Amino acid sequence: METPSVNRRDVLEVPPAPMTSAAPSRARRVTRLWESAAGLGLAAAGVLHVAAAVDHLEAGDLAVGFFLLTALAQVGVAGWLAIGTWTGSRPSPQLVIMALLGTVSLLALYLVAHMTSLLDAFAVADHGSGGHGHGGVRDGQTQIDPVTGVDFSAGMPISSEGPLAMDGQQPASGRHGPDGIGTATVTAELLALTALTALAPAGWRGRIVNGLFALGALTWGLWFTGVLG
Repeated sequence: METPSVNRRDVLEVPPAPMTSAAPSRARRVTRLWESAAGLGLAAAGVLHVAAAVDHLEAGDLAVGFFLLTALAQVGVAGWLAIGTWTGSRPSPQLVIMALLGTVSLLALYLVAHMTSLLDAFAVADHGSGGHGHGGVRDGQTQIDPVTGVDFSAGMPISSEGPLAMDGQQPASGRHGPDGIGTATVTAELLALTALTALAPAGWRGRIVNGLFALGALTWGLWFTGVLG
C-alpha cells in the first residue's frame, strides 16, 4: 500500500510561543528594592556621620576628618545606587563588595571604640563630670564659701568608692556606652549591610553570609570572655 505524500504546505505551522518577561521583571523589581534599601541605609549613615563629626569637634581634626570622609563615601555610594535604580542598571559586583567591606569595617570600628579603651584619645571630654581648674578650683566656682568660709583652693576631701586618681577624680572607665547618634548609625549600616549582601553576586553570597556569621560568633566570643563589653 502506497503511503500518501504529505505536502509541507498542508502542515499546520504552530507559531512559537511568545517569550514571557514576567520572571525577569520580578527579579528586577526585587533588585530595585534591595538597591533602594542599601542606598537609604548608606545615605542615612552618611548624614549621621556628619552629625557625629559636629559632636566630636573637640576630639580634633583627625576624628572630624574621618567622620566627614566616611559620610562623603557613604553618600556617594548611595547616590550611585540611586542612579542605578533610576536607570534600571544593576550595580557592579566590585562596588557592592567594596561597600560591603567598608560597612563591616565601620561596624567593627564602632565596637572597638565603644567597648574598649583603644580609641580613648579621640573621645569627647565629658564636661558634665567637671574638671579641676588651676589651683584645684573648678571653673565657675568661687574660691571661698560665703557661708562657711572654707577655702576651696586648699582642697576638699572627696567621698568616693573605688580607686581615685592623683587629682582626686574618679578614673574614667574604659567602656563607653553608645549614644543616640551611634545607635542610629549602626541601625542604618545594618540595613545597608543586609541589602548589599542580597545584591552581591550569587557565587559570593554564600561566602559572605558565612563570613558574617563567623564575625558575629567571634564578636560574641570576645564579649563572653570580657575583651568586649
